[in-house]
Amino acid sequence: MRFGKTMLMILTLTAALALLTGCGSVSSTLGSWFGISSAKDRDIGQDEPQSLAQDAQERMDADDYKTAAELWQQLKDQYPYSRYATLGELKLGDALYLQGKYIEALGAYEDFERLHPENDAVSYAVYQQGMCHYQRMHGIDRDQTPTIQAIQTLARLIETYPDSQYAAMGRARIAEAQNNLAGHEFYVGEFYYKRKDYAAAMNRFMGLLQYYPDSGYHQRALNYIAEYKQKVASGDIDEGSNLRGDELDSPFISESQADPYYF
Repeated sequence: MRFGKTMLMILTLTAALALLTGCGSVSSTLGSWFGISSAKDRDIGQDEPQSLAQDAQERMDADDYKTAAELWQQLKDQYPYSRYATLGELKLGDALYLQGKYIEALGAYEDFERLHPENDAVSYAVYQQGMCHYQRMHGIDRDQTPTIQAIQTLARLIETYPDSQYAAMGRARIAEAQNNLAGHEFYVGEFYYKRKDYAAAMNRFMGLLQYYPDSGYHQRALNYIAEYKQKVASGDIDEGSNLRGDELDSPFISESQADPYYF
């Protein structure tokens, strides 16, 4: 579940470093994202922000994310009106993310989106918000709130920026998160089944089949349903004495019914 530095390479860090040092050709992506066109286009008084950005990026490249985060934060605080400060706001999120500080990184990415809603890098910031939730996902036997938050955030990315290069990656992460929810449904259904609370178990298994038909738990749920029906047919279970309503007994399936990305 760890994508970390590999996924962040999409930012073309090598090109960013070349940009900040004034060497080589300018990255068109970063140029459009942050309005930095060339080394000759620096405003007077920008030497110190540029130096801080360069030092911070060097720390990133050396995997010293703690120091990098401190430098990006310093850049933001001391030179808030520098064009490099905008870059620093986004890269602060990356430095925190790569330390595994996902809640803090989430806040940084959300701040970037709020402060720069028209910036071309917002789609990346939203994707990383989703990844902050994704990295906090728990096993199938634990609370699935981060899983739902990951799906909702990445679904927003896909809806808002369908042509973004991050949309396809978002869909892949959504599929993995949905499989986690399916696993949770199976886990709880199995728990109920072993307690002989068959109605609750069947609600979970049937909901799993309906909303997560392509999950890895599909056949296992079918097996329990078949076993349950066999028990009813043989008279081991009085089906009529252990029925609840038709409503599916799962907060996560309830969420899914209202969201087109739960299927």
